[in-house]
Amino acid sequence: MSVVNPEPRAAQTPGAAFAYHRTSRIAEWLRRGNGFRLALSAAAGLCGVLVRAWSGGLIFPFTPAISLTAGLLFGWLGIAGTAVGQLAAVWITHRSFSDALIFALSFALTGIAGWAIFRYVPKLGRGLLNLRSFLWTLAAALLGSTAGGVLTLVSVGPAGQTPGMWVWTWLTGALVSVVLLAPPVLLLFDRYGRRWMVPISGEFRGERRRGSEILGSGEETVILPAEPAPRTRRGLKDLLFGAWMVLAAAAAGLVLVWLLPRGNEWTTLVYLLPILWAAIHYGMRGGILAASGSGICHLLGLAGLVVLAGVPGIGREVWSGRADLLILSVAGALVGWSRQRELRLREELIESNRLLRRDLVRVSDALIQAVEVKDSYTGGHLRRVSEYAVAVGQKLGLRGRDLETLHYASLLHDVGKLGVPESVLRKEGPLDDQEIGIMRQHPEIGARMLERLELLRGAAPLVLHHQERFDGELDGQHPGYPKGISGEEIPLGARVIAVVDAFDAMTTTRPYREALSMEEAASVLRRERGRQFDPLVVDAFLDSLAERPWRS
Repeated sequence: MSVVNPEPRAAQTPGAAFAYHRTSRIAEWLRRGNGFRLALSAAAGLCGVLVRAWSGGLIFPFTPAISLTAGLLFGWLGIAGTAVGQLAAVWITHRSFSDALIFALSFALTGIAGWAIFRYVPKLGRGLLNLRSFLWTLAAALLGSTAGGVLTLVSVGPAGQTPGMWVWTWLTGALVSVVLLAPPVLLLFDRYGRRWMVPISGEFRGERRRGSEILGSGEETVILPAEPAPRTRRGLKDLLFGAWMVLAAAAAGLVLVWLLPRGNEWTTLVYLLPILWAAIHYGMRGGILAASGSGICHLLGLAGLVVLAGVPGIGREVWSGRADLLILSVAGALVGWSRQRELRLREELIESNRLLRRDLVRVSDALIQAVEVKDSYTGGHLRRVSEYAVAVGQKLGLRGRDLETLHYASLLHDVGKLGVPESVLRKEGPLDDQEIGIMRQHPEIGARMLERLELLRGAAPLVLHHQERFDGELDGQHPGYPKGISGEEIPLGARVIAVVDAFDAMTTTRPYREALSMEEAASVLRRERGRQFDPLVVDAFLDSLAERPWRS
């Protein structure tokens, strides 16, 4: 079987090799999306100029916003593309290549300023994720449009206006264009077109988090947490509601324009409602987008009034005089940024509060265990007293921090026993007078211990006075101590602990006596109602016992 060898491929000439490599580089350049960036920028620049020219100036100028966004998104390709498109459009409408070149260069200066600023100023993001980025966007528009106005003034002339008015008109028209059109385009690409955006070294990107609604108030008690606010969903329904608010405000503003043609500047105040609503619910981006939507609706509506009804006083340069729309955009950004900052600080505060309360629970558990190790009688006693004291506190109207203070005070009301000798605590039999005096020091010892802890300082007075008598009696079998105060002078939490503590003590077996039954202990409370114990507290405790059987 014979094999036919193919003819060797002819050696490529140097010219053919160069053409091949050049074609490969072009293909690679196009594959990276550069062709799309250039074509999109050129088409946008062409359409921006033609729409304004063919509408006779009734449609507000797209060109500064197009130049800025193209530069920010696509870099030098975007700037070159929009310049080429605008050059062609101005040439078509003005029939003067030199003027077209000057106008195209002046428009391109806005894009150059934006690209340079976002490339070299740190902590900026083209997705307008913070107030700093938004303000630098306005600074880029201000810088580039001022330079462009001066360039056209020097090269083309003021076209019947004073030099200052020419530059001012150019500048204000550019700013209105940027605040209305640039944010939607930048946010759209940030959300869906990041693969087309030219990378910028060191660009700041914020975390995109879902479900970051803030729950609670940061003042919750760990015993009875505040009812969490319902988690809202920012879905299509909410978005449609926001769009409806913008359209309703636009319609209301146009009605006012119709009725008050000389008071157009005041009509834009109608748009504050949807702008502030969006800023509060969606943050800085929401406020900016609502301002953009409101302004676009308003200006298009004004153009429609000019065409359909011939409303006087609205000329070709009306857009450059809409400084109120710039103010609304800045207001939306500031309110939204303030709201975001408030929520962020609130999140940090709630997290810090949660960690502090977690540590507080751990400290309390450690103290309870130390007391229980030293005095076996307190095993379970402290937690039982705390559970029912909180229930009684609820019935008496305590909420939030007051209820939390009662919780910790009732848990730690016997912590002062850590300073009482074990020989007294564990004595098998009644205490003598000296030992009783030592034992009666435990409220003061406990209060001094808690006063040293910032988070437990509020519980110290309740621990100090939980052995006082409601009638202030200092003699007899059960005198009040350590201060001998009475009635309302005794903190309410201390009066609650006194009742629950006494009931638990009566229903617990001691070395020197047997435990009383629940009925007998309740009978003692009723007998001492208004004497040793606060009558309101006794009633609330007995009601709690009916609802929650005692667990000894």
